[in-house]
Amino acid sequence: MNFKTTAWDYDNHLAFAKASNAAYDADFGVAGLKALGFDTVVPLPVVNDILGIVASNSEAVVCVFRGTISEKQGKLDPNNWVTDAEAAQVPFEDCFGVPQIGSVHEGFAKALLPIWASLTAEVERQRTGAQGLWMAGHSLGGSLAHLAAAAFTFALREPVNGVYTYGQPRIGDITFCTLSDNHLGDVHFRSVNSQDIVTRVPPRIFPHFPGLEYYGHSGKLIYFDDSGVPHTDEVYWNTFLASVDVGFHDMGDLLDGQVITDHFIGHYIARIEAAQTALLGLKW
Repeated sequence: MNFKTTAWDYDNHLAFAKASNAAYDADFGVAGLKALGFDTVVPLPVVNDILGIVASNSEAVVCVFRGTISEKQGKLDPNNWVTDAEAAQVPFEDCFGVPQIGSVHEGFAKALLPIWASLTAEVERQRTGAQGLWMAGHSLGGSLAHLAAAAFTFALREPVNGVYTYGQPRIGDITFCTLSDNHLGDVHFRSVNSQDIVTRVPPRIFPHFPGLEYYGHSGKLIYFDDSGVPHTDEVYWNTFLASVDVGFHDMGDLLDGQVITDHFIGHYIARIEAAQTALLGLKW
């Protein structure tokens, strides 16, 4: 892994995808992250099925979060976020004490907050020098990585060197997304795999709650088309947005076949490996 740059890096893109895969199991995560070159790997206590792993070496401290998709089960566990009830937004200030940062997905905030104290304590314990701080995750884990990066940035005033997410759902309102782009946009790399429908929930326009009108993404997009070719031009993402209407009412029908296959972290890893030459030529 290359921790000497905050720019997009192919080795980091692939390695953090593998780290995100490893995070699905604590024991596998320890072995997997040590194989990626980390000397210390500590899974945090699991709370409400949320697993975070903190790993470090002489150059970096990395936080990786488990998602909700199981390739063995072949289905998505909605858990506490693919529901109307938990898709309400809560002010960032209510969660992390920092005003004027906008609002974020309540389900994601509720998932991160119970492990937040142990996460920050473990990061501090493993930071023995001037190591950079990095975040990664797939699916729900990607949203937790994004939210954690924002909390380190806005609440703790700690710089984050990189955020790599794969199949990440939407996380916040316009204010949060704008500020996140302002502070993390150059170091957050968000991968979307072809027909991965999970990247489109919650819906952009969310009419179910008074005052809640918008959900968005931030970060630098890497979109893999149906042929596995990566693109950074938003036109490919916009074409995907226009291709099918997504709402919670039809998620059960959508999470079948190709759309859920495209969400597997193993398919992200395969796409990244297969597109190495093209990825190395990516520009924003």
